Amino acid sequence: MVDFGIWYYKGDGKFEGYVDSDWANSIDDSKSTTGFVFSLGNGVFTWNSKKQGVVAQSSAKAEYIAATTVSNQAIWIRKVLTDLNHVQEESIVVWYDNKLTIVIAKIPIQHGRTKHINAKFHAVRDAEKNGDVQLMHCSSEEQITDILTKALPCAKFNVLRSKLGMFKKSFKEEC
Repeated sequence: MVDFGIWYYKGDGKFEGYVDSDWANSIDDSKSTTGFVFSLGNGVFTWNSKKQGVVAQSSAKAEYIAATTVSNQAIWIRKVLTDLNHVQEESIVVWYDNKLTIVIAKIPIQHGRTKHINAKFHAVRDAEKNGDVQLMHCSSEEQITDILTKALPCAKFNVLRSKLGMFKKSFKEEC
């Protein structure tokens, strides 16, 4: 049994996001899961883990759908911050462990691998081009959103949980 106990947040950092996706891991309908996390100032302020609305026919499509989802969220966050008189001039950096997705978003050429990707998912290209979002590569070991998209061993779960800034009040680490 998992002891959820009482949790508190401890974090620091700049305004940035992390995004990741699995591919067709749902045994019921073969849909993929997208997970993202955004932090601002002292901590994580929004996160999401959700099954994608369509069945991705390739891992590239699942990853690209995730990138579009987080780009749309980043643009919305920028608008909310502007309404609160906190103007974010520079691009919101989004860390991603998939280099192919970053290349597809930055170079608007119709690749053979991307012909099947619906045009609605190319919003990430516009977000990159307009400077709203900047997809940056991070290693899989540094991808904190794995905690939202994959089943993990207890030790890896605890490491990622602490990277999110979530700590259990008692100092005993367990899943």
